[in-house]
Amino acid sequence: MIGEILGHYRILEKLGEGGMGEVYLAVDHQLDRRVALKILPQSMAEDRERLERFRREAKALACLDHPNIITIHSVETITDHHFLVMELLEGQTLGDFLPKQGVSVAQFFELATPLADALAAAHEKGITHRDLKPSNIIVTKNQRVKVLDFGLARLKPPPEETADTEDTTEPLTGHGQLMGTIPYMAPEQLKGSRGDSRSDLFSLGVILYQMATGKRPFRGGNAIEVQSAILRDKPVPIDSIRRDMPHHVARLVAMCLHKDPDRRMQSAKDLRNELVDLKLELTTQDRLPPPAPERPRRQRTLLIVVTMSIMIVALVGIFRSGNVPKPPATDTPVSQVSNQQVQSLLDQAHLAELRGDLKKNLDEAEERYERAYEIDPNDPVVLGRLALFLSRRQLMQPDSDRPARIRELSDASLQRDPANLHAWLALGNLGLLEDELTTAEDAAVRLIDSFPNDPGGYSLLGRVRMRQNRLDEALTELRKGVSLAGIDTQPRIVLARALWDLGSTNEAASEYEKILQYSPNDPSSLNNLAIIYGQQGRYLDAIPLLRRLLNLSKEKTAAINLANCYFYLGRFEEAIATYNLVLELDPGSPTASHGLADAYEKIGDPTQSRLFLEKAVTGYDEVLAITGPHSFYLSNRAVCAAKLGSFTEAIDNVHEAERLAPQSSAVHFKASEVYALAGNWESAYDYMERSIQNGYSRQEFENSPVFASHLDDPEFRRILESGID
Repeated sequence: MIGEILGHYRILEKLGEGGMGEVYLAVDHQLDRRVALKILPQSMAEDRERLERFRREAKALACLDHPNIITIHSVETITDHHFLVMELLEGQTLGDFLPKQGVSVAQFFELATPLADALAAAHEKGITHRDLKPSNIIVTKNQRVKVLDFGLARLKPPPEETADTEDTTEPLTGHGQLMGTIPYMAPEQLKGSRGDSRSDLFSLGVILYQMATGKRPFRGGNAIEVQSAILRDKPVPIDSIRRDMPHHVARLVAMCLHKDPDRRMQSAKDLRNELVDLKLELTTQDRLPPPAPERPRRQRTLLIVVTMSIMIVALVGIFRSGNVPKPPATDTPVSQVSNQQVQSLLDQAHLAELRGDLKKNLDEAEERYERAYEIDPNDPVVLGRLALFLSRRQLMQPDSDRPARIRELSDASLQRDPANLHAWLALGNLGLLEDELTTAEDAAVRLIDSFPNDPGGYSLLGRVRMRQNRLDEALTELRKGVSLAGIDTQPRIVLARALWDLGSTNEAASEYEKILQYSPNDPSSLNNLAIIYGQQGRYLDAIPLLRRLLNLSKEKTAAINLANCYFYLGRFEEAIATYNLVLELDPGSPTASHGLADAYEKIGDPTQSRLFLEKAVTGYDEVLAITGPHSFYLSNRAVCAAKLGSFTEAIDNVHEAERLAPQSSAVHFKASEVYALAGNWESAYDYMERSIQNGYSRQEFENSPVFASHLDDPEFRRILESGID
């Protein structure tokens, strides 16, 4: 038909064809514009069913006026040629546009939101598309998406029409004939049902999955296998394939792909609204206000943090009275004292602790406990409570003078009350801090014998078993603590931390998510869950958690983690600014210096990078002088030392870290970096394999600057992709 004239349209070239006609580029000489003509071939025009579908498409498009749905100008019949005159779209089909590994997170929202909006507009007009697929979606040159090809659409009749009239809107086909394209059809369509708007949502879910991952969720060697997969299989979650894809995107797509329509996302408008809100939440960046001036103090106390690459984890305060009040177990003594002023101070201290492990809360709690001690230094409850609090604080903010005081207070409490729960917990914590596992184990066993319904002893024993590398026993004891804790979230925090250390990051994340259901502003859980999301490459999921934490308090830990998110998102200038904010809060922070070194390396400033590597090593040495041997600080110090060329020193550091934490996947990751920097790739790959086998994030190896030159190395790819279906 090239060169032919239909009315005032001259046909220039063929653009494509499909089951419902051929599409041509034409010039409208009447209006002097280029248009697309969708012409129904003569053979199809003689087929009553095809002609009816063609007319239905015209009717459907005529009902719709939406920027993301192709515009129809007119429906015409000239010399037995039936054709639609539509706007000319210059671009690619979505199928051709999609890269092999899926689109970026930003592009996902740019495409998904208008697609959902277009579908919502059609559904509001009573139109079900029924053949939504990438080849029926155009991405124009200016990145606008357009839905087209409504040839299989089902139109809902006006309310005044009868049920019989509705049948005329159905395809003129035999009962149970499949209408659509199999890989994108909903289960109910495959079973012969005509479906409804929720079937379109399933199809859109398949498309969104393909946009995010580059692959369809249901695959097979032939049409029958694909149908079986749609009816039977549960797709792999998107965020398991794309670690940078936000978890809530994966959740929304999974809701669209539910096999039961009643449990599926119920409307395209709801999906559109969810996408809009999620994009806003993930992309709105709050500026950090300048830090509040700190009061002078005699001694700067380091906030202890644990690093994963340069992602930082605030060490969790392990034992406290609980994030939320809970009735004591029947055989647990109630901590009451005779002096009402002292009891009031203890209660105030407890409430300050319940607000979470922020410095301002801990400072307030310590001040109240110390005032209670000044009033009554001989009460065993006061002595035990103060000892337990200080043992918790020592985990987070080590002080070389504090352990002696913890022991003194605990011993004094137990001299007056040999069964004091808090004093035994304090001694158990101190035993773990000083690597005296026998002391910690004795304290845990005594607690369990004396208070079998209190979670504290089981959680303490679980931590001891972790250090003894008796991992199955450790998890058993930790889960006993959780089962006895009721609404007290602290034992679950201990379990989550243990799962994390063992490389079970998905389980750990699940536990932290449960904690935040009970205690939405628990600082440690907000921080640690954000770190896990960061380890998995889900930085856009981590950012809202860190914002919430920063709204609670502008402390350095959340700021460090936010800087790390910026770093891994490639926003290096923002990362540098935020690391410098941390150094304003704590000039000796080795983790901030470590982060700055990596950021300056990324922007090509080796002088500044080396300067901050040297500062990081000095800072790690200061922390280790206070804490003693510590696997996380040793392994991070090792990486900095290796980058400075001190390979023997670095290897000694990681071996000592491995001795302290033989099952730590994070330590193995650091060891692999150290050996890679030293040029020993055989050992580097050995530690890499062990780290991944223990559950460490594969994304971290791809993100690490150390491995940048080996990303395409066959052995690197083999290890990185091992165990992936």
